[in-house]
Amino acid sequence: MSTDSGLRERKKQQTRQAISDVATRLFLERGYDRVTIAEIAAAAGVAKMTVTNYFPRKEDLVLDIADEFVALLARTAATRPAGEPVLDALRRRYVDAVSRREAVVGFAGAPFVRLVEESLALTARLRELFELRERALAAQLA
Repeated sequence: MSTDSGLRERKKQQTRQAISDVATRLFLERGYDRVTIAEIAAAAGVAKMTVTNYFPRKEDLVLDIADEFVALLARTAATRPAGEPVLDALRRRYVDAVSRREAVVGFAGAPFVRLVEESLALTARLRELFELRERALAAQLA
């Protein structure tokens, strides 16, 4: 990877994180349904199109680790040491994630949990993510 492409990728990741951080702050302050994509873009200092390029769905601004969440179990099963039972690998990964208080296993704080619980769109998206994660694990085990 060239230096330019590495720098470009790092800048894209920083922009994505900055948008996510601004959105989360606004959602926690005012509620998910009371914040628009245009307001997030303005607060983050980017164009509305930039927000939607990084986050195609408004729900993805809140659940910004969705890809990691969906892939976690399947990846753990796929990369476990030879001979290790899947359940043992999953338990080991979960215990490790809990010890580090990773958001991917539920450590997000009470205000964030309330934000999700108070929005039908967010709870529906979270259910969808659980289903996708289950399918990914099933495909890995098949």
